[in-house]
Amino acid sequence: MGIQFKLPDVGEGVAEAELVRWLVREGEAVDADQPLVEVQTDKAVVELPSPAAGRVLTLHGKEGETISVGDVLVVIGEGKAEDEERQPPRRRRRVLAAPSTRRLAREWNVDLTQVEGTGPQGRVMDEDVRRFASSDGEEDGRAGLQVAATHLADPPSPPSPVSPVRDEPYTEEPLSPIRRVIAERLTFSITRKPHATHFDTLDVSGMVEWRERFKMSGGRPPGYLPILLKMIAIALRRHPVLNSHYDEEREAVRTFHPVHVGFAVDTPRGLLVPVVRHVEGKSIRQLADEIRQKTEEARKGVLSRSEMGGATFTVSNAGSLGGQWATPIINPPEVAILAIHPVEQRPVVEEGKLTAGWRMNLSLSFDHRVLDGGEAIRFTRTLQSYTASLDEMVMDLT
Repeated sequence: MGIQFKLPDVGEGVAEAELVRWLVREGEAVDADQPLVEVQTDKAVVELPSPAAGRVLTLHGKEGETISVGDVLVVIGEGKAEDEERQPPRRRRRVLAAPSTRRLAREWNVDLTQVEGTGPQGRVMDEDVRRFASSDGEEDGRAGLQVAATHLADPPSPPSPVSPVRDEPYTEEPLSPIRRVIAERLTFSITRKPHATHFDTLDVSGMVEWRERFKMSGGRPPGYLPILLKMIAIALRRHPVLNSHYDEEREAVRTFHPVHVGFAVDTPRGLLVPVVRHVEGKSIRQLADEIRQKTEEARKGVLSRSEMGGATFTVSNAGSLGGQWATPIINPPEVAILAIHPVEQRPVVEEGKLTAGWRMNLSLSFDHRVLDGGEAIRFTRTLQSYTASLDEMVMDLT
């Protein structure tokens, strides 16, 4: 009969996963702990290793199918395949690619292990698959469009490729596990929480000047996001009601003393929200390093669930994509979410004269059951005092 390898619970009660890619074929000899298959849960793509050495007798399930915990994935028997008696088992190169890219590769009969990825960390993008297919695998240059980073940007997502012209009127595919979770949480939030959004424009000249002085001194300046997260954490100490959870069943507000900030990351698998804990106690340099690390892990799909839970406040960094305003949806059970937009130099009037000034728009959505517009405005005004002059932030550090 062989060993039946079933889909395990890969993390905190996950009930199902999408079968992304087989890493072995029937008849292939495998070692113990050799990766057999990639599956995607609602948060990440993980490789599942073989429980024993032997020969793959049968594979159950097709790439793209949804499988449940406990379903048999692979049956492994003793012995080796005839063609593999004299050579070690072949290991395939692990490929970073979104499920939609993998589906495109299957449609075009492209082996992703042969495609050189041009995305972050070597991720294979849709355009890489199309280029490989159109050139039969020959390199045709890297003359793709590059996205220019805005002043607020951490590493931006690559540009969306142009879809190929198709004969059929439309295509249809089910939501991925991540998109299903996003849909459920946002539907709950928008239907249960009375959202209100306050829009504001901040003078950020002090923050820009401080960063420029840092650069001129020969140091490597941090991005604006870690600076803003530090300012937000200090501002939340003055306006603690925004650093809260609302308990729907008990109709109670739980206000937190530490500040755990979730920051939204746009990834090929969907929007993920890593959490930086105890922002109030970390330096801007520490925050910059942690944001960079968690952003890379999110885009690789290797963030654990524990790294995406427990936020007390969420920041959506729209600066890397552009835009002026937004109406961000609160991440329950939190009571507020802040969208930060690009830092830009704009014409402004100061002391009756037209001049150039550094400005940034904010969009703050809040749960109107827990706080009112006045508190939202006071919070953004506190941020304004910090971004206009870092001396004000230093005064509130103690």
